[in-house]
Amino acid sequence: MQRFLFAVGAMMAFAGASGQEISVLSAGAVEPGLRNALALYSGKVNVTFNTAPQIRERIEKKGEKYDVLVVPPAVMDAFAEAGRVEAERVTLGRVGQGLAVRPGAPVPDVSTLDAMKRALLEAQSVVFNRATGGQYIESMLRKIGVYGEIEKKTTRYASAGEVMDHLLKGKGREIGFAPITEIRIYEKKGLRFVGPLPAEVQQHNTYVASAMRGGPNAKAAAELVRFLGTPAAKKALVEGGVE
Repeated sequence: MQRFLFAVGAMMAFAGASGQEISVLSAGAVEPGLRNALALYSGKVNVTFNTAPQIRERIEKKGEKYDVLVVPPAVMDAFAEAGRVEAERVTLGRVGQGLAVRPGAPVPDVSTLDAMKRALLEAQSVVFNRATGGQYIESMLRKIGVYGEIEKKTTRYASAGEVMDHLLKGKGREIGFAPITEIRIYEKKGLRFVGPLPAEVQQHNTYVASAMRGGPNAKAAAELVRFLGTPAAKKALVEGGVE
């Protein structure tokens, strides 16, 4: 009962009393968890999801303005050095990488590193993105010594969503890499989650939230960032797959 009352109290304390609509630009890997958390927030929030490289382009090159940004720490550090975000930031959590196959495809064994290597060598196609997670996947494949053998059968996309769409429409023995949270979203459409990367090559990307400096709704933005650090929001993020 005490935990329940605390969670309710947290939500009431961050009730978005300003009435202003808060704009959020977020990395897509945290989408399920962030949507869960925002569902508890009574303020008006409009959230847009992109990859981290796309977010940098929108902010740094196009000069777009949002109230709150959710990105990996290194990206937020770059924004902070440029004076684009406030000093206060909240860690939402981390997301690991996983493998997926199209509906009806044989599910390969990826429970060990050797098994995953065999599955990749036997696959007709390997698909992953060019965002933060995809950059890691390429370096990992090089490190384990299979990239040179599979490079000709790899397909790269800008985002994990495009990777998932490719797999849904694909044929044959295709294997895709993506953040586990994004694979879970597409399971509702029939995509099959094979499993996480083996522990020795798994990478977790962390995501943090901060208010943009000089944003249109500075007070409301700071309030939302603080809300994302409350126990109620953390619980919702975990339920959405954000560790």
